[in-house]
Amino acid sequence: MNAILALLLILILVGFFIFIVVKNSDNSGVKFMLLGISIILVGGIMSVDTNSYFRGYEHLIVIVGLIISVVGFGKNN
Repeated sequence: MNAILALLLILILVGFFIFIVVKNSDNSGVKFMLLGISIILVGGIMSVDTNSYFRGYEHLIVIVGLIISVVGFGKNN
């Protein structure tokens, strides 16, 4: 139970940090969406690879990429 709460807290903190970085930058939302898609692809490849085991962090990388893509989608150009 404590591991789930710790993971949830980490996800909330990472999402809040990404939100602040995206809102304070002058880059367009499309660039952030492309960055998020790239991170999703890297995390997906890491999770599918049978020779690597990162104890579930590859799924966290995919979720962070999804958060970046969604925040970039909401940003005005």
